[in-house]
Amino acid sequence: FGGSDTHDEHFFSEPAGMISGKVVDPTLSLDNVDIARRHVRAFLLQSYHQAKISGPGSAATGDLFSVLGKVSDFLRSTSILNREDFGQWLAANVAALRLRVEDWLPQELSTADRLTIVSEMIVDCLKAIDDALKGSEAGEVPAAQDAVDDDQPPAEVQPEEGEEKPQVRPDKNTLLDTLLYKGVLPRYAFPTDVATFHVFDAENSTRYRPQCSFAPSQGLSVALTQYAPGKQVWISGKCYTSGAIYSKNPKERTKQWDDRQLHLECSQCGFAFLAPKEGQYQVDQKVNCGACNGQMTLGPARHWFRPTGFAHPTNVPALTSPDDMPEVSYATRAKLTMRSDAATSWTELSNRVRYHTTRTHLLVSNTGPGKQGYLYCTTCGRIEASSTPHATVTAAHSKPFPDKGNQTCRGSFVVRDVVLGTDFITDVALFSLKLQEPIRLLPADSISHVALRTLCEALSRAATTLLQIEAGEVMAEFRPALTPEGVVGLETEIFLYDTLPGGAGFSKQAAQLGIQLFRTALDMLQGCKQGTKCPLSCYRCLRTFRNRIDHGALDRRTGAALVEYLLSGTLPPFEPSRLLASTDILFADLERRSESELELSIGDETTDSEGAVHLRPIHAVTAAGRHFLISTGNPLREAQVPYAASVTSGGVTRKVTVVEMNELLIRKNLAQATLQALDELRRS
Repeated sequence: FGGSDTHDEHFFSEPAGMISGKVVDPTLSLDNVDIARRHVRAFLLQSYHQAKISGPGSAATGDLFSVLGKVSDFLRSTSILNREDFGQWLAANVAALRLRVEDWLPQELSTADRLTIVSEMIVDCLKAIDDALKGSEAGEVPAAQDAVDDDQPPAEVQPEEGEEKPQVRPDKNTLLDTLLYKGVLPRYAFPTDVATFHVFDAENSTRYRPQCSFAPSQGLSVALTQYAPGKQVWISGKCYTSGAIYSKNPKERTKQWDDRQLHLECSQCGFAFLAPKEGQYQVDQKVNCGACNGQMTLGPARHWFRPTGFAHPTNVPALTSPDDMPEVSYATRAKLTMRSDAATSWTELSNRVRYHTTRTHLLVSNTGPGKQGYLYCTTCGRIEASSTPHATVTAAHSKPFPDKGNQTCRGSFVVRDVVLGTDFITDVALFSLKLQEPIRLLPADSISHVALRTLCEALSRAATTLLQIEAGEVMAEFRPALTPEGVVGLETEIFLYDTLPGGAGFSKQAAQLGIQLFRTALDMLQGCKQGTKCPLSCYRCLRTFRNRIDHGALDRRTGAALVEYLLSGTLPPFEPSRLLASTDILFADLERRSESELELSIGDETTDSEGAVHLRPIHAVTAAGRHFLISTGNPLREAQVPYAASVTSGGVTRKVTVVEMNELLIRKNLAQATLQALDELRRS
């Protein structure tokens, strides 16, 4: 059995490598300094907690994330566990703590790294905690008020009399959750970003004790696509539809909505960021985009919040053979919102490539089908796409969770155009790519999207290959450079990032490989085993199931030309066979569209009087006797204005107007390319 991905395709063609080839031993990377530091911080906090609290305190809630208390308590010097006392305790016990840390630090770490970690562990721990708590509220945030009736947004369930109240989900006000969110501590054992899809057992559930027949979970960044509102989820032979935001904890959903922010995304270049809900931006506001210079393209601003979980509404029957396919929406790729400025420390790899490594938050959002957002009932949690023809959420509707005897929600508090999302901290390597005319990668240009998406896939594959880690542990994304050069297409940015929670330093290691990373990517782009049978991309080079929505944007020839330019500073000649094939495609369409309006023919290789070489150009003669030469050019080169020249053919020299067409435009949008060529002929 073989799947249609690059791994299976490779071993299907070369089975000897799988059957009798060298077996690579599995390894654990224990020499990662960043991960070691996080474990040391966790050890110091754990030791302090054990020294100060021998058993459960009076304020203990039974919730794992509340074990260290709240941020406000930790910042208060009178609390049992507090920042001032923690610093004093570390100073008083530094010798014993260092001996214990030295005892369990991995031997795989270099001697210099071990000495640095141990000698700086107290300063590092306190600084990391202080940085994470900057801007935290000093006072306790009041819990969300319980609803009185359906005209006030309530939590999903209310506890019965005498029943233990469910605990509020960990949030930014608990110390442990804050430190995990900021990447101070290791997160591998803490599923803080997991979303569950709830399928209720309606027969055995009550409002106070909901029971689930199924409750699969995914990481939130994946769940934003897999469990997105309207998405059909198959479980045990039946199809369930996501139609609600839900959590078993009564105040969790309300808390997440209260913490909402505003989401702004550029409709041209895709640049996006979050802003406070009460700040300089207002809901539905549009502004100019500083990344691509788009006029009023950034926005409209929309409410954005993290979903607590998803649910199949109890009044919607499960299906075994659904008739309709719902409109699908996907979460965006991770977006980098940090800005680089003159103070950013860059490492030069070449005249055209430099990089900067950091740890920062990345943003993932789902803006709904057609990027129109969702209709969200803040009272009960029902949600559906804003593009739904006959919305049910805006009127009285059934609550999604079991509530026998009071199943109807009035729909009095429905918010339009809501965006769902999450953000996460990880290791990032940001590459700045400097360009020069005649190459311009304008942020909103489709050709820029093709070239940069291809380069992203090649760099992420090269990184995982060189580091010998699993595919998918390092991914890449591009964005407009937030500089004056970026606006005009003379600078762009690509960033590698770790997909492991909190980051594992892989992106930083990949960036430190330097030019080798780009050379390996170039080899992958040029070395497809399909050869000429793979004009754009295939499952033996760039395509995988994971990037299936981007298959149309992957072009290994264009990507290879871009990498060669970045390494050498010179734009290489483009693949001749591609140029010739695209010329034939354009010629056939021009013949079909122009009818008897033009006299068309394809000539031999021609060099015009300006020194430009044209491979088998199209010769066009208008009814007025004007001669044109239509040439297919390198897709990375900026389109030239038609110019006058002379060419010699068969001993005859003629004056012609040279019109250069972009090869990638012909392949991706033939109709537009043909119209563009005809417009130039008629205009002249």
